[in-house]
Amino acid sequence: MSNINVDEDESGLIMLVQHYAGKFGITFSSSLLQDPVHKGKLMQLLAEAVSGRRGAVTDADVLHTDDQVD
Repeated sequence: MSNINVDEDESGLIMLVQHYAGKFGITFSSSLLQDPVHKGKLMQLLAEAVSGRRGAVTDADVLHTDDQVD
């Protein structure tokens, strides 16, 4: 049953990326999808962009954390 969930998650991710790419093109490194932490944040930002709550997503958007101190 876990294989079904993985397939559904991957299908959802593919659909989200396709929808995003249709609006903005690919504006981030696909390697971010390989890291579970970055993947989660990337998916959140892509969903926000697709829904119109933000603009295009860049690597810097995904890699920047609010915890960082300049």
